Amino acid sequence: MPADASAIVMFRLTGQCFGLPVEEVREVVPLAWLDRPPHLPAIVEGILNLGGQAVPVLRLDRLLGMEGGHYGMDASILIMRPRSESGVVGLLVEHVDGVRDAGDFAAMDLPPGQSFNDCLAEVLERDGRSVNLLAWDRVLLSQERAALSEFQVRTQQRLDALTEFGP
Repeated sequence: MPADASAIVMFRLTGQCFGLPVEEVREVVPLAWLDRPPHLPAIVEGILNLGGQAVPVLRLDRLLGMEGGHYGMDASILIMRPRSESGVVGLLVEHVDGVRDAGDFAAMDLPPGQSFNDCLAEVLERDGRSVNLLAWDRVLLSQERAALSEFQVRTQQRLDALTEFGP
């Protein structure tokens, strides 16, 4: 359990429960219309216009190698807090279960090296239910973050060019 995590945002992907420290998540938005320009990378579901800001929305199931996510009316987008090397990014999840105090969980002592790039920080237990706690800073490789940042800059430029013409 990260020492600075005060609470965990719990959500579902492909029938499994996952979590992220609440400090990593800026906001949760309901599934919204996403622009899908041609030739999107497979991990990008689309582009969300969030108050004039182009936000690439990533398929977290694909990033984690878990094909088969089903996104219905209760799907949500987790808007992640930006890091210095990248802009704002959204993560598409099947359903947000809520936010729980970090003290409500017991760590199950996950040995290192159990996931790609150690993006699975810990497996937590709460009321007999396991929660896979992700380390957001290790979900994307540095090369992926750089490519995503470049993609976001180009997308923002296109969005800005469209707004120059007015409504």
